[in-house]
Amino acid sequence: MASAERMNTTAAMVAHMAPSRSTTPDQLARLIDVHLGDLREEQPNWMLAPSPVAGRGVFATRDIAAGELIFRERALVVGPTARKGSQLNTCVCCHRLLASKHFLCPHHCTLPVCGECADSAAHRNECEHFQRWMPKDLTASEEQPPAKEPPSAEGDPQDVATKEPLGDVVNPLSLRILTAVRVFYLSKEQRALVDAMQANAERGYRQEIIKAAQCFRKFPTTDKPFMDQLFRVVGVLNTNAFEAPCRVDKHETLLRGLFPLTAIMNHECTPNASHYFENGRLAVVRAARDIPKGGEITTTYTKILWSNLTRGIFLKMTKYFVCNCDRCNDNSENGTYLSALFCREQGCKGLVIPVQTKTLQPDWRCLSCENVFPHAKMARYQDFALNTINNRINTCSVRDMIHFINELCPRFCPPSNYVLIEAKLNVIWRMTRLGAEEYAPEELAHKDRYREEILAILHKLGAGECTLKKLITEEIQ
Repeated sequence: MASAERMNTTAAMVAHMAPSRSTTPDQLARLIDVHLGDLREEQPNWMLAPSPVAGRGVFATRDIAAGELIFRERALVVGPTARKGSQLNTCVCCHRLLASKHFLCPHHCTLPVCGECADSAAHRNECEHFQRWMPKDLTASEEQPPAKEPPSAEGDPQDVATKEPLGDVVNPLSLRILTAVRVFYLSKEQRALVDAMQANAERGYRQEIIKAAQCFRKFPTTDKPFMDQLFRVVGVLNTNAFEAPCRVDKHETLLRGLFPLTAIMNHECTPNASHYFENGRLAVVRAARDIPKGGEITTTYTKILWSNLTRGIFLKMTKYFVCNCDRCNDNSENGTYLSALFCREQGCKGLVIPVQTKTLQPDWRCLSCENVFPHAKMARYQDFALNTINNRINTCSVRDMIHFINELCPRFCPPSNYVLIEAKLNVIWRMTRLGAEEYAPEELAHKDRYREEILAILHKLGAGECTLKKLITEEIQ
C-alpha cells in the first residue's frame, strides 16, 4: 500500500471513531439528561463543558464538598465480560449462576440463559438476532471447553476424534459481542448518545469482530454499513465501558456496562471524585475532595495504588494517551514510593526508583548509594516480584499469605512496592468476605495493620474520601 493511501485509510478510521460531528454540546447535554431520567437532579452540581484535558469533561457548577453525591447513573447497556477465567454459564439477562449442563437457550441462539429469561422480552431481540446469524455448533475439539471445567489430560481421545458435542459449550468471542448487539436495540436517542461518544481507533477491534463473525454461518460481513457501525459500537464499548461487579444470590460476576456520563469524566491519577457500582447497573459518583465551583470533576481509569510506570503503560496501551498530572511528574509519588525496588548493588539496602517521569523505560537510581541501573534490569526484578506475589495470591490460603507477606516478601520487595500493597489488599478482601469468626486474633491484627498502611498511602497521595478508602474501612458492603 502506498504511503499516501495508508495515511488516508488511517485518517478515515480515526474520523470514523470520533464522536458524531452532528452532535452539538447542547444536544449532548440533552441526550445525557434524557438518559439520566428520574436520576437527574433538578439543579445538578455538575455540567458538561469543553475541557483543557481532553475535549470535553464534567465541571462543578458550585462548590462541592468532599463526600457529596455528584450524580447517579444507570447503565445504558450491559453485557457479559466473557473474560478469561470467568464463569460462562451465567445467565446473560439476570446474571444468576446456571447449572453446569444444559444451560444454553432452548431456542438455539447459543447464549447461556435461565429458564425464566429464555422467553422474556429482555432476551427476545438478541435471541432472534443470533438465530438469524446461525451460530456454529461447538464441539469438544473446538474453541472452548464446557463451562463446568476444562477436560483433563486423561480424557477420552474419542471425544476429539469424533467431534461429538461435550455438554453445553459457550464461545466467549460470540458472548462478548452480545453487548454490542444490544446497542442496536436501544431507542433512537440512546443510540444517538452512543454515537456521540469517543472511540479509540484501534485496528484490533476489527479483529475482535472478525473472530466473533467466525462463530456464525451467516454473519453479515459483506454489509459494509452494518460492519462500519458495529466497528464503531465495539470501539465505543472498548473505550468507555466499565467492568462492574454484580451479585445475584451468592454468585458474583463482572458485567460490562456503558455509563456515558461517568465515561465522559476525564482521567487524573489521583482524582477529585470517585465512583463505585451498585449491583453492576448503577454508577454512583461522589466527591473525594472538595471541588471548587468551575473545577473539572475527574476520575481515574487505573487502579489508584498502581505505580507511575504501571499506570503509564496501562493508559498508553488501552487509552492511547500519556498522563501529565502532578503525580505522574513526581518519581516519589508524594513520598509513597509505590514504584520502589531494592538496590541491586552488593551491600546496599537502599530504595531504587525511576529517574525520569516522561518515559516508559526510565533509568533507575538508588536513593542511598546513587548508583544508576538500566530499565531492563529493574523491569526483570519487578516482574519477578510481580509473578512471585501473584502466584502466591492465586494458590495460598489467607493464613499462608499473611506469613508470606510478613516473613518472605521483605527479602525481595520493599514494603511500599505496589505489588506488595495489592497482596495486602487481597488479604483484606478475603478476610472481610469470609467473616471475622474464621480467623485468630493475631491474623485480624495483621489485617488491621495492612489497612492502616494502605490508608496512610492514600493520605499521602491526597486521595481523600475515595472509594478504596470506603471499601477497606467497610463503609461500602
